[in-house]
Amino acid sequence: NITLTYIFLTPARSRRFQIVIFISTAVASLFIRALLYRFGFGPLQVSYIVGFLYLLPCLLIFKESFQAKFFIFFMIYSLTQLVFLIFKYIDHFISPETPKIYVLTGLLLEAAALPLINRHLKSPVRDTIGIIKLHSISFTVFPVLSFLLLTCYALQKEYLFSDFITLSLSTIIIFFTYYLIANSISGTRQQKELEIISVTDSLTGIYNRRYMEKRIQKELDENDKNNLEFAIIIADIDFFKKINDIYGHDCGDYLLKSITEDIQKSIRANDTVARWGGEEFLILLPRTGIKAALPLTERIRKTIESRAYIYKTVNTPIKTSLTLGVSIVEAGDTLDMVLKRADMALYHGKRRSRNCVVSYDEINNN
Repeated sequence: NITLTYIFLTPARSRRFQIVIFISTAVASLFIRALLYRFGFGPLQVSYIVGFLYLLPCLLIFKESFQAKFFIFFMIYSLTQLVFLIFKYIDHFISPETPKIYVLTGLLLEAAALPLINRHLKSPVRDTIGIIKLHSISFTVFPVLSFLLLTCYALQKEYLFSDFITLSLSTIIIFFTYYLIANSISGTRQQKELEIISVTDSLTGIYNRRYMEKRIQKELDENDKNNLEFAIIIADIDFFKKINDIYGHDCGDYLLKSITEDIQKSIRANDTVARWGGEEFLILLPRTGIKAALPLTERIRKTIESRAYIYKTVNTPIKTSLTLGVSIVEAGDTLDMVLKRADMALYHGKRRSRNCVVSYDEINNN
């Protein structure tokens, strides 16, 4: 059981701490075992009670959430208990000359299966525990219920063939339920990964144009209902083609990723940045008027202007800048209208001097 725990969970404590905790648990189990025998508990009852002590190392050593550790502990306890019970029934029915020989066989088979479990079950089980949180309490409860069901079989004093059939069917149901849980969660994870890929730029890791268009449309709908203005910034890296031509596309990719990180550090927590295409970025500033948008845009420009980017194959630091166009949403705006105004402001900045911030209001008033 301890080995299985290490297969499915990740230790977050030092080895010395782990050793101390397990030794302490073992000593405590010996003491409690002797105490329970003195009070008249049977060997099997004592084993189950003492087994619960190992929940403590599980909770203290591993880094996963409480729900995940609880799930894994009882899942392992249930599955190893299944093997024990099945072979215990077989041992009773066949009655070999050497008592409990089939129980020992079952335990050896469990040990032999550890490499296969590590290879084939580790990934789906980790997918399962990766999403077990408070809202997934049903997943956490399931192994406890399966454990209690099997405990009822274990504590019976008579070994009936009808009980063995029921136990076998319960085994099939329990394994099949775990299989369904793992497949359902794996499918959910894959779907979420596809959703993330569909809205993310593969190079920079930020949102892509598809996502940002939907996000701006949502803000436009909100503006129509509640008259909440917002700002749009289109930023373009100055002379990016020249950088690519001189230093190569790998250096250009590095620069795109580095500038992305600097823009993200310069904006507020509720702002959103996306790669708009090529060397262009689009930044959404919710609930922001022109008075707040312009200083923030200028902060982004100064951040990039002040940086000297170091690429591994380039001997000298690379200096670059951004030209940024700003537009504020107006009543009755469509997605195309808001983007067109920001693009016009950007184009005006490119013609003027580059490395500057231009708002649409500025060029419109002129």
